[in-house]
Amino acid sequence: MFTWEGEQENFKFEQNSTRMPGQMFDHIRELYQAELYEDLKQLLCVVLSMIDGNAGVDIGEILSLPQKYQSLIYYGDALYQLGEYKKAESVFMRCLQLRKTLNKSKIKSVSSTELTSEVDLKYKIYQCLHKMKQNVEALNILESINTKKRTARVNLALAKLYLHDGRDRAAITCYKELIREHPLALDALTCLLSLGMRGVDLMSYIMNSIPQSSCDWLNSWVKAQARMASKEYSSAITNFRAMEPKHGLKDNVLILSYLGEACFHGGHYTQAIAQFRRVHTLDPLYLKNMDIYAYLLSKEKKTEDLHLLAQSLMSVSEQAVEPWVAMGYSSLALHSSNSNKNKTIRAIYCAQKAYSLDNLSVQALILKGTALLDMKKGPQAIQHYQEAVRMAPNRFEAYQGLIDCLISNRKIKEALAWAMRACKTIGNNARTFTLVASVLAKDPSNIAKAKQYLNRAMTFDPNLLEPVYLLVDILIQEHDYAKGTEILRKMLENHSTTKLHQQYADCLQSLDQRQEALDQYNISLSLDPNNSRAREASERIEKHNEMGLDGTYDVEAEEMMGNPSDGEPEYSDMESWSETEFSQP
Repeated sequence: MFTWEGEQENFKFEQNSTRMPGQMFDHIRELYQAELYEDLKQLLCVVLSMIDGNAGVDIGEILSLPQKYQSLIYYGDALYQLGEYKKAESVFMRCLQLRKTLNKSKIKSVSSTELTSEVDLKYKIYQCLHKMKQNVEALNILESINTKKRTARVNLALAKLYLHDGRDRAAITCYKELIREHPLALDALTCLLSLGMRGVDLMSYIMNSIPQSSCDWLNSWVKAQARMASKEYSSAITNFRAMEPKHGLKDNVLILSYLGEACFHGGHYTQAIAQFRRVHTLDPLYLKNMDIYAYLLSKEKKTEDLHLLAQSLMSVSEQAVEPWVAMGYSSLALHSSNSNKNKTIRAIYCAQKAYSLDNLSVQALILKGTALLDMKKGPQAIQHYQEAVRMAPNRFEAYQGLIDCLISNRKIKEALAWAMRACKTIGNNARTFTLVASVLAKDPSNIAKAKQYLNRAMTFDPNLLEPVYLLVDILIQEHDYAKGTEILRKMLENHSTTKLHQQYADCLQSLDQRQEALDQYNISLSLDPNNSRAREASERIEKHNEMGLDGTYDVEAEEMMGNPSDGEPEYSDMESWSETEFSQP
């Protein structure tokens, strides 16, 4: 049996172990500073039990009251770092009670500068509550801080909670307090602009507080963000592009990311993909807007790029929204022996994970809606898209997904109502007019109105491809190949996509210009080897050429109309729809 030898030596150790209260606190503080959180947790578990249980010694011999307070702060921090948020909150609440006792006490064993302030303590409590998704309690603890004592991070946290609660005015007040102290807080500036503050007013608010060297580039930044906030995306694109040469910001990933975002919101998906690809190439660890990039790659069926992006992002972080959204779209795009149900379930899991990390993520809701629609669960998909519209009423893709769901469920009239609502909310522009036209085109009796909306869309934005695609499809259906050829030839002067070349080839083929059509099909296939329609048409022409057959092959238009048995809703004149008020979803 093991025994301690030398009882006298042991006695001498005890005799010499008389120590001042600060000695234990020094050890606690050193463990905290060394970030040895598990060791600190265990030590304080023992020490606090001794203090609370009066373990045969005077409490003051172990820790003074201020030292106990600060040790509890360290304990709570250690628990927070270890992911024990509920217990950390409990410890911090205990600190809050002890702080009140300290405020009444005259004990000065620890310098007041060494003690965590009540403001910082309440912020720590907020962090725990926020991690546990208890937003109401988190807001209450921050609002209990005197407005004159609120720090920048407190104001930022309050602003975000107010935004989540739909209290925009309160959020604006907090952001203004934040930039008054930190005028170069760029995200706060962007949020103020998105909440309706004018760029000119914002610059005048901070002009006297910023270095002169920052005025030029910051003015350009604010101007571009103001254009973005007011949905003037073409101007925003121009402003962001001008910042690269004007201010020496070439290959700046933040500017490029916002440029890609402006292209995305403006409906110029090809340009957006190019900018996001540039961002990811320059900095593979950059996450901002990569969820949008994944959405675009999925929409454009760039499967290989999507898989590589998802794997790359997931290696960066599993605690951010963007990697999970990318992985979800990657799962939906899988072509394997696994059943469609399995890949869709994986996508739904990824969407749910992303949403749990940030319940304001519109992309997570859109991903889940897409996956549910893929599983033929229309009603559930509609609910998620409606929530996305509620959360981001200016997000075009949310309306588009919702309308696709409604059309797939044969709710054409309801789809038209939502399309008109998008026009009201987002504004009359090329994209919203195209959205309305896409619904009208489902009813043969409204084809003429659909063409009117598409012509107006092309007038709004001559570079937007979606109205061109849809209008040419309609013209092919009407056998007006000459008009389709004219439109496509003009678009191909500045754009080159697989679908433009394929549609151009379709029209040329129908006009008995087979060799030119074959050339266009080959160009289309060079841009997208997976374009099965272009491949089949190309093979058909080659076969005809080999056999020396005459005559032309009438290219079938893509299926645009809904099933007549769906019912034929009688629409009133489209202009009257814009005057109709639609109830909230």
